[in-house]
Amino acid sequence: MEYQIKVTRGFFIECGALDGETRSNTLYMERSLNWSGILIEGDPKNFELLKKKNRRAYSFPVCLSPFPYPEILLFEQQFNIGKITDTAKSNTVQVECYPLSYILLAVNQTSIDYFSLDVEGNELKVLKNVPWDNVDIKTLSVEFVHDKEGKVAIREYMESVGYDLIDEISRDDMLANDFIFLKR
Repeated sequence: MEYQIKVTRGFFIECGALDGETRSNTLYMERSLNWSGILIEGDPKNFELLKKKNRRAYSFPVCLSPFPYPEILLFEQQFNIGKITDTAKSNTVQVECYPLSYILLAVNQTSIDYFSLDVEGNELKVLKNVPWDNVDIKTLSVEFVHDKEGKVAIREYMESVGYDLIDEISRDDMLANDFIFLKR
């Protein structure tokens, strides 16, 4: 299924923003449709690359917390597959993690046209900490392939908070394994 975005001057959140360009789900919206938004990247190395791209978006060098409170967690640095981990290794660093509500308060934004969530395995936990009654998120893409609770759990949860699954995007090379949800 092909999508055509017609909204101009929308607002996005891209969590798992990587370097701000590689596999970005929001770069086109920003550059071609004059959208603004929030870029969230927990890997300090990737965040340094992101800053050099001069994106016209708020940029946060944090991760989204899998808990309803801020926490400092271990983050495994692996370019496009970095993630929160429980195990300290030579490539792990401590990273500040905040619930999405804290970041939205910081930029005074509650209306989101598009939320891209790609955190390599904690998607459902992050989604369960979104304050659905206090924000209006119209469309989401949510990676499902690494989540520990599985894709069915993500779909069922999103349906329970008022979203319809409109597409599942998968590629054999694993570069895309996302659900697309639309608010009812």
